[in-house]
Amino acid sequence: QACHVEGGSAGLSQLLEEKRKAFVRRDAEMAPATASPVPSAGALCGSLSGKRKKRMMYLTTKNAEFDRHELLIYEEVARMPPFRRKTLVLIGAQGVGRRSLKNKLIMADQARYGTTIPYTSRKPKDTEKDGHGYRFVSRGEMEADIKAGRYLEHGEYEGNLYGTKIDSIRAVVDSGKMCILDVNPQAVKVLRTAEFVPYVVFIEAPGPETLRAMNRAALESGVATKQLTEANARRTVEESNRIQRGYGHYFDLSLTNDDLERTFGRLR
Repeated sequence: QACHVEGGSAGLSQLLEEKRKAFVRRDAEMAPATASPVPSAGALCGSLSGKRKKRMMYLTTKNAEFDRHELLIYEEVARMPPFRRKTLVLIGAQGVGRRSLKNKLIMADQARYGTTIPYTSRKPKDTEKDGHGYRFVSRGEMEADIKAGRYLEHGEYEGNLYGTKIDSIRAVVDSGKMCILDVNPQAVKVLRTAEFVPYVVFIEAPGPETLRAMNRAALESGVATKQLTEANARRTVEESNRIQRGYGHYFDLSLTNDDLERTFGRLR
């Protein structure tokens, strides 16, 4: 229950206020110790020193600490006129079929759906062309854009950078199509703006046995080439449960993918 805590923030219970203070470092911890100037006679009440608090900026790529301590007090909402969703965001554990569903949606209606082309710092192969599968840029350019916050998400694999550029999402939306993204759940926080208006769908993993049965069917049809072990199936289910617990408040729809065609039909 909300109440006023003396010396704390109005509207927070004492428990939440204590948690909030636990995750905000004090000035002495944030800045090196220096001699505090003597306050002048005209100093404002409450100014104990000339130090300024260091701002802890939220970064999508370095937000694990923020995600662990996120306090869901309330989310401000407001009445909005009817609008068209601009992005369809598929969230789920690795191996639940997000990419297959994304590709099926785009192939089923290319006039309505589109997606981004990932950027990479690796050199193109002899058979590859820029813009077909990947956008090839130098590592220096990509690192500069990452530092400037121009990427929704990025990672490194075998010494090469890969990532989704925010401008590439804008390009799909500006073309009049809904941009389909299969991204890490942390990226949803960046997309939840009036510019991208995401519809977030959680693709939930079925039980381990169902996952393995689907994998066997995919192997027989030639869609998959790697056999799913029992241990990997259990890890997929555990990861799916963790995502649901940590990010469930962002989901507009949850679908259990125990049959790819049936899930695709419901998603359309």
